[in-house]
Parts: sequence; C-alpha cells; structure tokens
Amino acid sequence: MVEERPVPGSPDQARRRARLRAVTLDSGDPERAAAWYRAALGLSDADPLRTAGDVELRFTAATGVTAGALEPARIILNFLVEDIRAAEARLVALGAVWVRELEGTGWGIIGTVLDLDGNYVQIVEPAPDSSPCLYPKEDDG
Repeated sequence: MVEERPVPGSPDQARRRARLRAVTLDSGDPERAAAWYRAALGLSDADPLRTAGDVELRFTAATGVTAGALEPARIILNFLVEDIRAAEARLVALGAVWVRELEGTGWGIIGTVLDLDGNYVQIVEPAPDSSPCLYPKEDDG
C-alpha cells in the first residue's frame, strides 16, 4: 500500500486524496445514450447524470466506436437504487438486455444489463444491514 504523504506547504500539512469526479462514455450517439440512462435511472431531463458523491456521467461523440463494447465486463457502472423493482420495470420497458437477472445476495439485490453501446450497467439495492462501502458518504467534502 502506498503511504499518503502530506502536501508540502499546505495548511496543517493537509493530505491530498485523489477522487473520482467523472466517467466518460464514448458513444456513436451521446444524446441518445444520455436519454437512455435518464430513462433507466428514472431521472428527469433537468436532473444531472450523477451518482453517489459528485461523480458525473458524461457522454462524448466518438468516431470509430464499434457497435457494442469489445470487453463490456472490464468496466461496470454500478448504480445504487432505492427501489430495484421500479428500476427493473423501467429497464424492461426500454428493452434492456439482461446479462444478470435480478438476484438476491447477502448484501442486497443486484442485476446487470447492457446499455445502448454494450456497456455493463448494474443496479444495486443494498440490504439495510449492508456494508457501509455500498453507500455514499453523507459528506463528500
């Protein structure tokens, strides 16, 4: 494990941590991809595409993007949801392809679908007694 070193000259030798702020997905049709995620997650057009903390989900137009991710399991987007059955209904209505049907586990319910570009998208409804690592921090400052 790498030791976190103080930032020289900072107040109280504060420690600087790297934080994930955005995930960018290349798409042949970024507007369509963003609309799919909004519908899949039950967001309005006014809602930013964000997940726990301040991580943004961004879409860019990419030239040469193949029809479907070459290795979709290499990166899996996980979204915590409060009502997994409602999320499942939205995904079914969108015609999503299920890679993993909803399944109960010791720490909650999970399911995986393909987005329009062939990326894996997991929805997770953690059990009330799940590990805190499944929940976003209240204060991400």
